[in-house]
Amino acid sequence: MSNIPQKIQKNIDNIESLKKQISGWKKLSDEELFQAVKEFEKTPRLEVSIYYNDLFNDAEFTGILLDIYKNNADNTKLVVLLISAIGNMLQRYNLPETKEIYEVMLENAYKKNVGPYVAIFLPRMEHFKNYSKKWQYFMEVKNMSPKKVAESSFEVIMDLFGSKIPEENKKEAANYFNKKAEESNNEYGKQYYLDLANKFK
Repeated sequence: MSNIPQKIQKNIDNIESLKKQISGWKKLSDEELFQAVKEFEKTPRLEVSIYYNDLFNDAEFTGILLDIYKNNADNTKLVVLLISAIGNMLQRYNLPETKEIYEVMLENAYKKNVGPYVAIFLPRMEHFKNYSKKWQYFMEVKNMSPKKVAESSFEVIMDLFGSKIPEENKKEAANYFNKKAEESNNEYGKQYYLDLANKFK
């Protein structure tokens, strides 16, 4: 194992220690649990490395995160961290997607101050392909709060799925991007949004 770069080894030790701490979450105070999850959430967002694969596509540990969610579903700040951690493990480390993870994402899809974070991950999930009100949901993302995250999520969604947009949603998408172009304070941003708006005309 000594051929692992030192910085990565340090991260591995840190991730293992956080996972251990979180696994014993029932012994932690609310504040200790929050801090541990907050620290852990940053780790799947680090530069992707094969050395982290086994640490993050860990279904058993994900089960623990889901248990914590069930016990703290009303704690918005904690839920955002849990969704981000699980979402990044799914997207960046191929954590196996389960119905349970999907249901947690769906449960929070419209929740105030949580929804825009869910929108970073939910549209790319396998289970979501069969979601019946897909476009209704996509168009609502941009109006959620916090606004900055919501708009960023909406723009990524449009980038990913915009080519399949139904006729009836085109005008709304074009209006959104035209408004963003008007608000933009530099030429590059203005042009970027105008080009997007034109895609939906």
